[in-house]
Amino acid sequence: MPYSQTRVFVWYHVPMLLWASAIITASSIPDLKSPDLALPLFDKLAHFVEYLVLAALTFRSFSRLAPGVSINAALILSLLFIAIFAGLDEFYQGYVPGRVPDLYDFASDFLAAILVIAFSWVRRRRAASR
Repeated sequence: MPYSQTRVFVWYHVPMLLWASAIITASSIPDLKSPDLALPLFDKLAHFVEYLVLAALTFRSFSRLAPGVSINAALILSLLFIAIFAGLDEFYQGYVPGRVPDLYDFASDFLAAILVIAFSWVRRRRAASR
């Protein structure tokens, strides 16, 4: 049974949009500090995890942008989207009181995206070849 356009949008695209909105909301909190834990680089780990989830949701969403979209197109569009989104997020933080843009945060974000999207791409390619 084919999915309706509304069902596809709600199931595949809304989760990515909600997670991206949550990231922007967190970036909008003035003077947000990492918890004082004995874990080194906790901030970078937090960025990595939040963008790991965003990348998985983005690849899932972009894989369903249109009927017949290729897995390679979904990979390229997902990585491009995450790079732009993460860059704009860091840029935006420069305008939030008590927040500063950080190139290492961007690197952590994009590394997470590369890993999860590459993993998802390989998984889909293997599934398609069976």
